[in-house]
Amino acid sequence: MTSRLSEEQVKADKELVTHIQIKLRGLGLYPGGKFIDGDFGPRTRNAIKNFCEAIGIPFPQYDRNFAQNLLTKKQLPSVLRMAANREQTFQNLLSIAKATKLATNELAPFLHRDLHNSKYITEIAQYAQRLTVKHETQVLPLTYTVYPKRGVIPAIDNQALNFLHSDIQEACVCIGNFVNEEIQTRWLGKNALEERQFWSTTKIIPILNVISEANTRASDIDTANCYINERQYLFNDIVLDIISYKGKITSSNAAAACLKLFQTPISLETWVKNITGNQQLSFRSGYGENAFIRQPKLIDRVTGKQVLSSPGVALEVDKNYLSAYDLTRIISMLGWHPHLPEHARLPGARWQSLKSIIGAIGSDRARYIDVAIETLGLENVISSPVIISKLGNGFSDSRGSHEIAYVALIEFIDEQNRSTNQLGKFRTLAMTMRGVVKPPRTLVELDARIAADVTEIIRRIVVNEIT
Repeated sequence: MTSRLSEEQVKADKELVTHIQIKLRGLGLYPGGKFIDGDFGPRTRNAIKNFCEAIGIPFPQYDRNFAQNLLTKKQLPSVLRMAANREQTFQNLLSIAKATKLATNELAPFLHRDLHNSKYITEIAQYAQRLTVKHETQVLPLTYTVYPKRGVIPAIDNQALNFLHSDIQEACVCIGNFVNEEIQTRWLGKNALEERQFWSTTKIIPILNVISEANTRASDIDTANCYINERQYLFNDIVLDIISYKGKITSSNAAAACLKLFQTPISLETWVKNITGNQQLSFRSGYGENAFIRQPKLIDRVTGKQVLSSPGVALEVDKNYLSAYDLTRIISMLGWHPHLPEHARLPGARWQSLKSIIGAIGSDRARYIDVAIETLGLENVISSPVIISKLGNGFSDSRGSHEIAYVALIEFIDEQNRSTNQLGKFRTLAMTMRGVVKPPRTLVELDARIAADVTEIIRRIVVNEIT
């Protein structure tokens, strides 16, 4: 702004309003997603008012001073402090959820916000490279231990997540940090080893199993160069359909069922048990639809050779019951693969194949991490973010409940307290949670609750309440 504008002039300039909304979102004063629309309504005006009050400038006064402050402010500490009021955070998010209109008429707007509304869409191509960076060694509390070998269940602090709302019935968080260039971890839980239905979050398992099996048989291949059957469906395109629900080739359910057919149900279940150490889990079922290819073959299009084939054994019914720990363990093994010793890695998997699916798993429709970063006003004070995740949700007829499951791995450099001679603080964690409500309570309410508790986990980590 080169001169003072009236509020009517600002309202009439949709491009200017959009820029203002984006800046306010970055400070935690305005929601993202569909709300970045260039419409100067009461929510936008209230956010501008809160900004002006926070930094002590007149309102409403749209002049050079206002513009310069909006452009240069990176963070408002008061926003992060206010987020400690968990009930208010939940109510704010519930209000946003109820006001959000999605084109798909979905009833859980954070769960289904979709990637095209994410600030991080342009960063996905860099995720795989960022995950390979070894960060500066840090001195850690004694609560951190070496990442466990395959098949060993780590010590989980089962009291550490008691702050989560009662609607969050199971959760597991694994915080990682570097010591001598290796990942050490702290495991936190709430009913973390209880076997439950985690819906579509478990679809990451057959994806990773195919990569592990393919690289075990041919360590030099890159599964990005593989296709399924003579129709030449690229493996990575199948993965993208599973994660994104775009349905370019087939439905997410039919695609995931197809990848499960590369093993017998018992063999795949045993593979998961041998990785996580949890011998109580069940993982033998499909996802409510028939596999779109009943006898899949994985073929390397570089050599033309068949790498994997289906044993031809049908999937079972209603036997996908794992724990929050299992899923947290598996997604952490994907994200931290470059820093784990061989005995702790996904068996046989090679980074050239794993890195090629990072972008797909970064394309999840659920944007709970985005919402957490927005709510906490951290957008401008984190760098090199990585967000990979998988949603799951459904209504259980047998349990009579709305359920949402969410698994994610997050990494970023926290630059809140960075000085000229000091690097930002490296943050990385894997998490899984499952929330449940029964009617007449709604899916919208549960969606806001998941968003609020993901936000609280991130808040506690960045203010060092969880170390």
